[in-house]
Parts: sequence; C-alpha cells; structure tokens
Amino acid sequence: MKKIAYFIIALSMACSCDFLEQKPYSSVTPENFYSTEEQMRMALVSCYETINTHKIPGLTYCQYGSYGQGLLYIMNAPSDDVCASNGTQNEGLEMEWGNFNEASRVVRYFWKVFYAGINRCNTILAYVKDIPMSDDKKVQYEAEARFMRAFFYYHLAWNYGGVPIVTNFASKGDEARSPLKDVYKLILDDLDFASANLGATGIIPDVSANRFTADAYIGRICNYLAACKRSGIGADLVAEQPLNDFAWVDADAMSRKACAALDSVVTLSPYILIDDYSRLFRETTKTDQHKECLFLAELAEAGSEGYWPNSFYIHTPSSGGGVVPTAYGGRHVPTPRGFYMYSPKDPRRDYNYTGKYDVAPEIEKIDGVRYCIPGSAQTLITYTEVDPETGTETTYTDVPHPIYDNDIQTYNPISGIAMCPGKIRLACNGELQHTKSQHAFSYPLMRLADVYLMYAEALYYCGDETEARVWMNKVLRRAAKDEDNYNELLAAYHRDDFIEELLESRERELVFEFSRKWDLIRFNKIDEAIASLDGEQVAEKKGILADRFINLYKDGYLYVGINSLKDNWFHHKIWLPISEEQMAINKNLTQNAQW
Repeated sequence: MKKIAYFIIALSMACSCDFLEQKPYSSVTPENFYSTEEQMRMALVSCYETINTHKIPGLTYCQYGSYGQGLLYIMNAPSDDVCASNGTQNEGLEMEWGNFNEASRVVRYFWKVFYAGINRCNTILAYVKDIPMSDDKKVQYEAEARFMRAFFYYHLAWNYGGVPIVTNFASKGDEARSPLKDVYKLILDDLDFASANLGATGIIPDVSANRFTADAYIGRICNYLAACKRSGIGADLVAEQPLNDFAWVDADAMSRKACAALDSVVTLSPYILIDDYSRLFRETTKTDQHKECLFLAELAEAGSEGYWPNSFYIHTPSSGGGVVPTAYGGRHVPTPRGFYMYSPKDPRRDYNYTGKYDVAPEIEKIDGVRYCIPGSAQTLITYTEVDPETGTETTYTDVPHPIYDNDIQTYNPISGIAMCPGKIRLACNGELQHTKSQHAFSYPLMRLADVYLMYAEALYYCGDETEARVWMNKVLRRAAKDEDNYNELLAAYHRDDFIEELLESRERELVFEFSRKWDLIRFNKIDEAIASLDGEQVAEKKGILADRFINLYKDGYLYVGINSLKDNWFHHKIWLPISEEQMAINKNLTQNAQW
C-alpha cells in the first residue's frame, strides 16, 4: 500500500506543473466579455433586472432589497396609511412599526442591491465606447445606463441622504459619503443626458426607459427638492450630519425645471389615462399598464422568463386557500384614516380597501383570466349583556355604525385582516404558470396619473393655480363613474389651500404606491401625521356595542401597530441609518444624525 501511495504522490508532483501552466478553454472577464452588441444588451438587461432581483453576487437572497423582494415596504413606510400587524414575526415589518435600525435586514440589503445596480450601469459606461456598433446605438446604451444609474441613486438619496458617489465599476468600495448637493447633481446630469439622447422607445421592448420616462423622473426629483427646501425638512439634523442639507436648492428654479420636463410628457408623449383604473393593478393586463405607465418593475407572465417573487411582498388581499393566490395581507394593514379619507362615493375606495378573500370566493373573468373578488370589509361583533338583577344573559350580533354610512362596507378590522390593502389583484391559482404563492405582477413605478399630479404641483409653484387645478382634476375625472359623480367628488374634496388638496388627491390616487411617505417627508408633515393616528378611529363610539368593540379592538393588529409606530417614531428617522455592516466595511462612512 505504501508503494502505491508513493507512486500516486510522485505522479501528481510530476504532472502538476504542466497542468497549472495550461490555459483554460474559456475565461470570462470584464475585459473580454464586453466586446459585442449582444453582450452589451445582456449587460443592460442586468441593470433593469436589478429592480426586481432576488439575488446579487455575494447575496443569494436579497429579501427586502428590491421591488420584487419587498422594497415597496421601505418606500411605503412608515406613513399614516399603513401599519404592521402585531404578529410574532417582525422581519420585514420594521418599517411599518418604526423600529428599524442599523442591523435591520431591510436597511442592509437595500443598500447592497442598489449599489450592485449602480455597478452594472458603471460597467456599461466603461465599455460601451469600444463596442463595434453605430455611434447612435452607443449613445442610446449610454443614455439608458445613465438613466438607470440615476434611478438607483435617487432611491438611495431619498432614503439615506448623502451617499458615496461611485462612477468606477472597479471601485474598492471605500468612498466617503458625498453631500446631497453632489449626489443630486449626478442624478440630474444623468437624467438630463437621458432626456436629450433617448427616443420614444428604448432598446428593450416594454422595459427600457425612454425620453419621457427621463422627463417624468426629472419632474419627480425637482418637485421633491423644491418641497424639501421650502419646508426646511431635516434642517434640525444638519449640524450633526451636514451632508443632508437642502440649503443649496433653488426651489423656484427646481419648480421651473420640473414644469418644463413634465410639460414635455403631458403634451408630447403617447401615454394616456386608461379608462379602467383597476386594470393598472392586475397580473395579466400588462397591455393597459403600458398605455399609462412610463416605467414598471417588470415581471413576465411566462415561466420561461425566470424567477417570480413571492406574493407575500405586495399589497393584495389576504387569502383563504383553494383557488385564491397565497398572500399575507394581514402583515400590512391599512389605517382607518386612509379609508375615511375617501368619500364613500369614490369608486377607488372600495377597490383599494377591501376585505380578505373567502375560501370559496366569487370569481370574475378579466380578458378570459379568472380573478377572485375580495369580500367587503364587514365584521359582525357578537357580545353578551348580563341583566344585573336576574343574571340573564342575552347575546347580540351587530356591526358597528361606520363614520360614513355605506351599504358596501365599513372599516372594521377586529381580526387585523378584515380590512386589507386591496390594490393589487393576482390571478386565481392555476391561471398562470407560477405557483399560487408567487406572482407575475409588474409594479408601476411611474404612471401618467402621477405625472399629471406632479405637473399640477409644478404649475402651482410657477404661479398658475388655475391651470394646476385643471391637471389635478383630470385624475379625479378618470376615477369618477360619471359627470354627476365627478362634480359631487369635486365639491367634497375641494380645499382652499391648493397644496392641502393636492396631497390628498395624490394619496387617494396613489395609495400604497410609495408616494405618501415621501409627500409627508418632503412637506415636513410626517411627524404630525404619525402623531395624529387614532388607534380607535373605526366606529362611532355609541352605547355598549362600541364599548365592547373597542375592548376587543385593543388586542387587534391596528391598535397595537398604530401605537407601536407612534412610540417608535422620531424625526431623525426621515433618514435610514447606514447599516452597521457597511460602517464596518468602509471606515470612511459617517452615520446619519442621532443614529
């Protein structure tokens, strides 16, 4: 046996040097991969893919780091229109509870995923000039890559404030954070380049940004900056963290820039407000989505296209089994104030706020595809009265009287999931190739209704309130059932203060689409909004029924969730903390104020 072992060792020593000197048949590196237009297209696809990705190099499951993995919770919360249930699992609910911190996975993974996206954009920008293709095509690739880099950076800047500016794909990752002024200069420079060099269609059909997408994002960024400057948001934190200062912003100039960019979209683009609001939020109505949406977190319906996210991560009614798509709306519960913000005659209310799905739900067919119809959000309360003299017990069943009388539904979430965010509708189990716990819903990131509302805001600050109201009310007119309904809602929703009415209009139209949190922050209203939440604002408090209801409700999700958010919220949380992981990796980073 020893002779055999010695022979094997000697043989391995004899051949090892020759073996190590052999070149592999193939070796893919950045230096030799980016050499053809097809390879450049693959690189561009990877930039867009990051929006919904479930993994990046070094992170095989980026939960809560992308739109396909729950990023919409970071972008939606905390705010006054949704809160978390009081379940035992807090992972992924920290944003709605307000108890997120430097160690939270949502904070860590979001940073990693979006810097991975930035790195992919920087790689394209480094190699595109040497690819053998026409100069016009090179400019288009550069423009789309720069649009996507701006997209990733604006998410990071909105959430963390000043962040490291990285423009070299081979960076060591040791850059210090840059001031907001420099970050937004990069963002707007990239968007301006995209607007000037993109056409009406992009390289990847139904996915790519175009010139109007870039203009819409210019409007969004400029409105945000102008509002932050006018409201003085975060000014009390600047002494401790000067990076997050908006003092450099010229609010009027930003409003003018927003107005010009958004005017281009509303007057020149082919996008329209589709007639049926609900078709914007279904898995299989993507043709209509593309008519109104300038940009989407795209997912394919066909299984050959790859990975589908888990349906737990989206705002959809909770499930009851059977043909119902699996979802867990009970984790993410709308607040009563959001419900009562609508007139009961506004069709959007009973679409966006629903009950859960029954085990055997009613079914509707949309373009031949079956969808479950969520139940109305009514919950019967059973209570017992005891006659103090005789001891006789009498049991009653009733529904608490709603603040708004309504034959359709009343907000009554005793179980925590009797009221659900119902905006997104997933097809019945078996209608698409994915399992019932997954989804193929393409999430709207920029749609024309938002553009109209942003344009109204810019017009107002440019001095034309009359025209601003015209564009704001176009969105309300689409929502109304008919002219009489429109006039009734117009009167009910009117506010003498235009900005007050605009913010309410934005919430009614864009609820659960990550606009509310940022509207509250940029107008410096978030502290007041969270503090004013009422954990008992559900039914009129009348008689023994209301007393019984409130006692039950204090063990429920909303009562606990709302009060937890109010206890955990502090003003410095308008900025996410830099994760402890990143602080350990990059010693040049500094933390946000009061974290």
